[in-house]
Amino acid sequence: MFIIQTTTDEVLEQSFTLYDRNLRLTLRYNAILTGYQFDLFDIDNDEYITKNKGLSVGSPSLIEFNLPFVMELNDKSGLGINAISKDDLNNRMQLLIMTKEEYRAAIRQGFRT
Repeated sequence: MFIIQTTTDEVLEQSFTLYDRNLRLTLRYNAILTGYQFDLFDIDNDEYITKNKGLSVGSPSLIEFNLPFVMELNDKSGLGINAISKDDLNNRMQLLIMTKEEYRAAIRQGFRT
């Protein structure tokens, strides 16, 4: 599992290598929805994996794609609620990337407790 470093900027762009892929993530705060959207670009293939995909606490983004990983917004406070301001991303939220197997194992563990 990887934690993507975030800030309170309106738009955050960063490139990284993950799961043998060179990726560029553009994360945007949508003030109208009070939520986050992202673009994910595959640098090696020079194509977008997705554009304007939403992020929601507790819901795996990209699970429907043929990728080895998912992205999930995690509420560090334990409340399990989505953002109410752009400051939440740097304070209360974490953007996690994990393999689908790690995600499924976490879900199974959650059912046991």
